[in-house]
Amino acid sequence: MEKVLKVRKPSMRKKVLMTTFMVSFLLIPFLIHAEVYKWIDDKGTIHFTDDYSNIPEKYLPSAEPQESPRESPKESSAPIPKEKSAPVLASKSPEPLVDATPRLFSGVISTVDAGMIVVTGEGNDMVFLISGDTKIVTDEGKEVPFDGLKAEMSVTVEYERNGDEIHALSVRISNMSKGVATRQKGHK
Repeated sequence: MEKVLKVRKPSMRKKVLMTTFMVSFLLIPFLIHAEVYKWIDDKGTIHFTDDYSNIPEKYLPSAEPQESPRESPKESSAPIPKEKSAPVLASKSPEPLVDATPRLFSGVISTVDAGMIVVTGEGNDMVFLISGDTKIVTDEGKEVPFDGLKAEMSVTVEYERNGDEIHALSVRISNMSKGVATRQKGHK
C-alpha cells in the first residue's frame, strides 16, 4: 500500500501574516533613524556618534550632522590617511575659516606691546598682530619702525583675520606726532 501525503496549502490568514511580517522586517532599517554626528579631534581622527552628549565640549562647534554612514556603530573612529590634509574643521581649536579679505579699522592706539597694538575705535577695541612685513607709514608715505608707534596715535589699520588672530597688513598713522622717528623709503 502506498501512502499519499497531502500537502496543505497555507490558509489565506497565514499568507497575510507571513507577508506582513516579512514587509515589517524589511522596513525596520528605514523606520529607525538616529541622527549621526561627525567630528575630528586634534590628532586628525574622525569620530562618529549618534549621541550628541558623547562629543567632547571643545569639538561641539565643529560637530556636523551626517547622513547615516554605511556602518553605523555606536561610536567609531578612523585615522585620516597621512597623504590627505585634514579639513579646516580639524584644526586644534574650533576657529572660524580664514578670511583673507583685507579690511580697514580706524581708531586710536591705546596699547603698544611686543608684536601687537590695541586700537580703540568704532565703539570697541581690536588687537592687531604686527609682523616684520607689516607696513607702517605716515599719511605722507614715510616709513615708521614698530617702536615708533605710541599710544594715542590716530591710525587706520588694514588687516585680515586668520581664525581668532587679526594680522595687520599695514598701519597708516594720521596726524603724526612731533618727535616720532621716520624712515625715508629705500632706507632701513
